[in-house]
Amino acid sequence: MADKVIFVAAPVVSMIVALLVFAVIPIGPSIIVFGREVTLQLADINVGLMYVLAVSSLGIYGIVLGGWASNNKYALLGGLRSSAQLISYELVLGLALMGSVMLTGTLSLNQIVNAQAYDFWNWLVFLQPLGFLLYVIAAIAEVNRAPFDLPEAEQELTAGYHTEYSGMKFALFFMAESINMINVSAIAVTMFLGGWRPPFG
Repeated sequence: MADKVIFVAAPVVSMIVALLVFAVIPIGPSIIVFGREVTLQLADINVGLMYVLAVSSLGIYGIVLGGWASNNKYALLGGLRSSAQLISYELVLGLALMGSVMLTGTLSLNQIVNAQAYDFWNWLVFLQPLGFLLYVIAAIAEVNRAPFDLPEAEQELTAGYHTEYSGMKFALFFMAESINMINVSAIAVTMFLGGWRPPFG
């Protein structure tokens, strides 16, 4: 009795959104390969942080659609619980990053990394320790790690929004969750810990 199209599309949406977030995160300097400059970043846009926040918030659709398309009241309630948690912590996540934006004066992730260059003490974690702490707490909640794993609560809530999923569709939901762990870690390093640059020199 599931809506077959949306049932299949929901894990795909979650996976695609998780992969799209990493497009603007700089992972190294520009290098010369066969006389051509290659940037170690898929897209260097001047509003990179806004892109990250906008695309990462779209991941909620995969969870809500997954719970709704299953035609199961337990999956629907699990999807609503998960989406409520993600929306509430997304606000804290975004506000925790605004201190770094105000200190650097830019939304470009590449320029934020460059603003932290040349010295370990330029890292924004020293200028924004409360913002970093709030970001870490909100990021743990965003990726449903303990103690914020209540929406899935396997013991008493029939596992949440993915109750009716199995096989590769189930795996896509959890691959998206694992990729989101890498995403929030990469954003923390970029925004607070100097990015790809070495701490000294």
